[in-house]
Amino acid sequence: MRYSEYSEEDFIADAHFQRWVLDSNSEVDEFWTDWSRKHPEKRQILNSAIALVKSMHDGERLSDKEVDELWNNILEMREDKGQIKSRPRIPLYKNKIVLFGVAASILGIILSIFKMDSDHNPNDTLPPEIEENAIILKLQDGTHQILNENGSEIILETEGSVVTQNHNQLIYGGNEKKEFKLKYNELKVPYGKKFGIVLSDGSHVFLNSGTTLKYPVVFASGTTREVYLDGEAYFSVEKDSDRPFIVVTKSMNTQVYGTKFNVSSYSNETNIETVLVEGSVGVYPLEGRKQDKIRKIVPGERALFTDDHIVVDNVNVNKYTAWTEGKLFFNDDEFEKILKELERHFNVVIHNEIEEMNLKKFTGTFTEESIEEILNVFQEHTSFKFSRKEKVITIYMED
Repeated sequence: MRYSEYSEEDFIADAHFQRWVLDSNSEVDEFWTDWSRKHPEKRQILNSAIALVKSMHDGERLSDKEVDELWNNILEMREDKGQIKSRPRIPLYKNKIVLFGVAASILGIILSIFKMDSDHNPNDTLPPEIEENAIILKLQDGTHQILNENGSEIILETEGSVVTQNHNQLIYGGNEKKEFKLKYNELKVPYGKKFGIVLSDGSHVFLNSGTTLKYPVVFASGTTREVYLDGEAYFSVEKDSDRPFIVVTKSMNTQVYGTKFNVSSYSNETNIETVLVEGSVGVYPLEGRKQDKIRKIVPGERALFTDDHIVVDNVNVNKYTAWTEGKLFFNDDEFEKILKELERHFNVVIHNEIEEMNLKKFTGTFTEESIEEILNVFQEHTSFKFSRKEKVITIYMED
């Protein structure tokens, strides 16, 4: 099985992984650091596996009574599920990990309990009172905070860092340190809303509707500044020639030192693109930040990742940054793509029953128009009808 297919249990039971966590050397560390960078989608699983390996390694040997209590708790949590019929007895030793055979199977059971019963862990799930269209700040400990767009307050004070909210913007401040464990926050902006962040290095990020950004509370000095994007965001990065700023997406990364650019990488869309407004950036696929694979672009150019390779072309920058001013800018865009943007902007669901319209192209700029008014404009060029019921819009053929 490839590492990209590993679960937490697989990583914990892997001898090479254990060596990296407990007794690493430069070669092992280089391999896993590089692999982790190439597979950001596995980073949460890796961090969890690392923590479990360390906790088992550092823990004192459990007594027979403690083992009994552990299994009784497990059996109680899985009562009526019929998945645990009996259990063996194994010791857990200090300075030695027992992870194979029976121990690995027990660990798998424990992990599955947390995965199946995650609704009992308030840190891993959204409280039921959180509305679907809420702006959510997820802290490193797993807790969630709801952000009011009109709020102005101190959100968090911890370990020398302060997070404040000024209306529709979060502001991070803190002293950077050479050696400390990075702590990540995650901001999720729903459809129909936009929100900004000033990161601890002074860089500004403006998040479009339907976007999630994961980022360090405080960047470490002497290392790259990495953030993880699912959606679309406009970046104005503080210049730092010693620490590149890297935007990690599902297939293409963007590396900069100080510049302004827009990145779009929605999980429900195939294309990933970076458009440069000013400065200079380099883009490269996830399989590695190698010098011969970095494509540099200049202002007015777009780097598009499609069909597993990067294409660079000249574009109208305004088309890709108009959303930061609340505008919708369509320039010879396919109807299918336009509908996705309308869904995000207005927080609606659109069903298009006229399949042949998906590839039809439209041009237009909209500012304060409603979605009905925008569709009415498109109707002037193509015969179709639409109906709306609450948040659902259906487009259908005219009789």
